[in-house]
Amino acid sequence: MSTGDQVTDLVTAVLSRLLPRLGADGRRGSLIVVFTGATVGYDGALDQLRSLILRGFHLRLGFSEMADHLYGEPLREQLAGFPQWSSLPPFTWLRDLREAKGVVVPMLSVNSLSKVAGLIGDNQASNLILHGLFTGKPVVVAKNGVERNRGRVELGFHHGGPSLWRAVDDRLRLAAEYGCTLTDITQLAAVADGLAGGSDAIVAAAGDVPTGRSSVSRVVTNKVITQGDVVEAHRAGADMRCMPQAVITPLARETAARLGVHLVRDAATDGPRGGLQGC
Repeated sequence: MSTGDQVTDLVTAVLSRLLPRLGADGRRGSLIVVFTGATVGYDGALDQLRSLILRGFHLRLGFSEMADHLYGEPLREQLAGFPQWSSLPPFTWLRDLREAKGVVVPMLSVNSLSKVAGLIGDNQASNLILHGLFTGKPVVVAKNGVERNRGRVELGFHHGGPSLWRAVDDRLRLAAEYGCTLTDITQLAAVADGLAGGSDAIVAAAGDVPTGRSSVSRVVTNKVITQGDVVEAHRAGADMRCMPQAVITPLARETAARLGVHLVRDAATDGPRGGLQGC
């Protein structure tokens, strides 16, 4: 065994003994974690998985065939030393899903988004997401893998005409209407923690409002306003101004009411006409 392997084994052993004392004991139940073949957001996804483990969840990992090919083995290696995670069997996972507190999707591909929007469950990833929705589980999805962002620009995947991106937006809207909670990858663990922990836990997960809520409003140009967007505004101590045609998910409305975040439809976010209307 090489010196490098010995160091790795030592670090793994130390983490395995230390982390349960820091909260990584699985006491809060299991979460199904679904990986699709997305190519954006791997590092952030890994950070969020570790955060969920430290928050007391046991993670059951499921992969599409492409996801397992792209980063299944590296992901398992980088979780070495962290307790409270295991791989789902490829077919006999229904019992695990029923026992889980929720479903988490750290990396969403356009392909898997399209399958969910079309109710097509022809691989493990889309099957787990759809069955999570049909069984009433919270399904929390990081949307970075399908949005036009720096990660897609670096890969050259940000081109395409307006019709193409409208189709992606429409599929995101459908996923939200079906019951998926869409959020940014940086908020995935906090939002999943809140939803899986029950109706009161999202308030705790959102954190305290900065002393004296600011009169500043956060302008949100998303076509779908999710619970994750509301939590981000709450943490900034801001209200939200959204486009007149924006779809506000029921969970977003409920969370806004609980956290005291005002939602305002503002035509100025979608053109020069101006005008305010309560959401």
